[in-house]
Amino acid sequence: MANNYYDATGVLVLDRVTPVIRALFGGFNLDETYPGNGKVYIARISESNDPQWDDLLETLTELADQLGLASQAIGDEPPTVASVLRALSRHFGTDNSEALNQLIDNDPFEDPVDLDVLFLIATHFDDGHNLVELHMQGCWHCSKPRLFEFGGDGRFLSRELSLFSTSEHVLYLGGDLRRALLANDIQASATQIAQETLDLLCAISDDQLRKQLHRRVIWHLIESLSDHSAE
Repeated sequence: MANNYYDATGVLVLDRVTPVIRALFGGFNLDETYPGNGKVYIARISESNDPQWDDLLETLTELADQLGLASQAIGDEPPTVASVLRALSRHFGTDNSEALNQLIDNDPFEDPVDLDVLFLIATHFDDGHNLVELHMQGCWHCSKPRLFEFGGDGRFLSRELSLFSTSEHVLYLGGDLRRALLANDIQASATQIAQETLDLLCAISDDQLRKQLHRRVIWHLIESLSDHSAE
């Protein structure tokens, strides 16, 4: 019998570790001293720590209690992730955020904790941490050397953009693009390449900046075509 695992390590880039950071990322083996220079270590290790929303409910409730928000977060009912987040959002003055309210209203908070969600919450609950980036590299692996049971992924999160890619994506992209090239299907080949660029542009948060970059990339491609034609 073979077992499958997923492990990942990364860093938070911030000014300092605060109660909000400890509440959100403490379950990720948070190391406040390593590697230093504005970066702190986090990890998700399959056989030792895999934070769930029940764990976050406990730490977020403790944070609300420390801030004197227990009555708002709990009231007469057992606390939920949504009720605690709403109380905290009022405290930090972010209760009008469309992104945060959409998360609270629609996320069931039942699956293992997603780092994208934690980053969003952290940037809305800034108690002096000034979290600006999250870097994470992970790998999935098997206890037996089975075909395609190994791979990796990388994640970059910031207020300005969100990027994620996997080694599996490269294999699919390479296969699709090669088939299109062998068939001399210029349209399909161009579509594949354009989609990769569009996916990268879609990672940018600011709509206006994304549109400006979209136009600029098009011009760069046209200019590069002109440069090659002149050679």
